[in-house]
Amino acid sequence: MNSQVSNMMSIDDHVDKINEAKNKVQNGIFEMAEAITEAVNQLDGRQAELSEKLGMSKGTVSKWVSIGSNRLLVKMKDKAPLSFNSLYQLSSLDNQYNKIYGQKVAEKKFLELFENEKITPLSQRNDIDKIIRYQKKIITTTTKDNKGSIVNHLEAQAKTAVNSEMKLHVLIKSNLFFNTIIVVPSSNQLEKWKYIRNDINEDYPLRNLENPDKNIIQQCIIKVKARDIDVAMSCLNNWGYNYSNILIPNQKKNALVSINNEYVVIKGERGRSKEINFVIKSNNSVDLINYAENIGAEPFLFVGEIVKVKNWVYCVG
Repeated sequence: MNSQVSNMMSIDDHVDKINEAKNKVQNGIFEMAEAITEAVNQLDGRQAELSEKLGMSKGTVSKWVSIGSNRLLVKMKDKAPLSFNSLYQLSSLDNQYNKIYGQKVAEKKFLELFENEKITPLSQRNDIDKIIRYQKKIITTTTKDNKGSIVNHLEAQAKTAVNSEMKLHVLIKSNLFFNTIIVVPSSNQLEKWKYIRNDINEDYPLRNLENPDKNIIQQCIIKVKARDIDVAMSCLNNWGYNYSNILIPNQKKNALVSINNEYVVIKGERGRSKEINFVIKSNNSVDLINYAENIGAEPFLFVGEIVKVKNWVYCVG
């Protein structure tokens, strides 16, 4: 009986033991994030293979990279919440700050969230959601007030990347945006996206390249075979575009034929543009680019194929 009493821990002992375990969890999250980030950077082009071996989706791996590559978040890890989703949300918020304010001001604003204890280790996901919604309102207001200088700055950044190949995660990390995007998904991507209709942006986060100025009309053009129209529509929805139009191969008047194996072009947009009656000569890349340049605005991005065309950035892999 006496030995049992002597082995009992005080409440302070329990607190110390629990805090020690909590610190291990916290360090473990960031160690994992940094390890995945290092792997993705070293294994360029093999992220799909890495994701499969880790038993994660590519979208989840991208989230870990977003956390592990955020030096401010790593710096403030002792004051950060332990939730993976909350850490990813904070890394996304930091990216938004950088887009709007530039690195110096963005860093100050982000660190103030921790210094003013708006973010603490006890913050729950709902708490983070409220903060992010509030911060996004401020960002939207700031964007409207400073639209000219901010957009010009970001456009200048994007234009410096033209005529070059860039990976999606590099584009996102560089805080670039594009007003007109052409997407030619691979057959593997389309097959995968059929089964993750609501998580396409997690797997391929194209929405992270959205222009923060909501007054600018933004276009997304997707080329798929007609049998994959439903997947293309899910892509538009996941990436934040509203369906606008579909262009199909020319048919004889009043003729109804199967076009399942024919390529079609689905157009989505943010904002509402004037309808332009434009005929695409063919579904090849040059004609798609010509169409995009007639209906959309710079900066331009082509996803899925190598296109060395003036004023365009291309993203493959």
